[in-house]
Amino acid sequence: MEEVRCERELSPFQTISTTIFQVLPMHANPLGMLFGGIMEDWMVQASNMAATRIARKPTLLASLESLFFMSPVLVGENAVITSWIDYVGRSSIEVSLLVEAENPVMNERRLTTLAHMTYVAVGRDLRPTPVGVCIRPRGPDEEALYEDALKRRKTRDDRIKDRKQKVFDTTPPRPLIPGFMIVTQKVVMPEDVMQINALFAGRLMRLLDEATAIVATRYARGAVVTASVDSTDFYVPVLLGETLITYSALTYVGKSSLEVTAKVIKRDEVTGEERHTTTSYFTLVHIGPTGRSEPVPQAEITEDWQRKMLSEAEARRQARLSELQQFRENAEKVRAVLSQRS
Repeated sequence: MEEVRCERELSPFQTISTTIFQVLPMHANPLGMLFGGIMEDWMVQASNMAATRIARKPTLLASLESLFFMSPVLVGENAVITSWIDYVGRSSIEVSLLVEAENPVMNERRLTTLAHMTYVAVGRDLRPTPVGVCIRPRGPDEEALYEDALKRRKTRDDRIKDRKQKVFDTTPPRPLIPGFMIVTQKVVMPEDVMQINALFAGRLMRLLDEATAIVATRYARGAVVTASVDSTDFYVPVLLGETLITYSALTYVGKSSLEVTAKVIKRDEVTGEERHTTTSYFTLVHIGPTGRSEPVPQAEITEDWQRKMLSEAEARRQARLSELQQFRENAEKVRAVLSQRS
């Protein structure tokens, strides 16, 4: 556990803030549904503002816990993002977000997703720096949020214990079916970075969502929507002027769902040095003209390595399905708590 020095003390509910984005046609697919990558970008924007406000210094996104999109946000609706701080360590900040789709005409809201993100406060050298804030829960509702944050923190610490080795894993992923991988390269430009010349994580998530959707669309031969994003950890920041290399590979084919892996490598073109930045698994669903799921072509699996890859992907799928019901129940519980406060 990090040693925390308390210069300020706050409770989770004292840190609540709300950010609202209006969904316009340019944000949506042909069916009028908000693109998942834009939603992820907006969520990172809201959480980054919350973390920076608490730290009073720049912050970098270190991890995004698994999230599921429960319902789409449509053109003409608002994406209402309520954020709060669950826990603050020495330099880490745990931010939670409840996202709702708001119909301003009907004055109704419905659950879209619940997200948890971890930020690290950094100095101008991008090294972690103390925050000096303590989160002290007051009452059973805040205590429950705080305890959940501690559990997620323990799980994340176990997940990233070998991150120093993962940084050097720059090998491209292998697609389940040859031909269903794309490689995109992009130079990180000034419009892509924050004030500390590091790539903004929301921009990266938008790029990954777009690339994985291309692969899924190409295989499904039809429109797809993002259904979930697995826990994603960011190992090293990507800096202004570096090249972002993204491998997006098909790794699972279900009845109507597809899993696409996105592996990101950053490259310094001057030195030739490459570092593994992150790997994430996106689940996308093929949808028809009415917005309902439709079958995708079934994969022809003939090789042992394909069977092994499918088996590993199926294990991830089962883990998502077992997590989904608990995720929904927890999201509704948090939503009810926040609704009572408002």
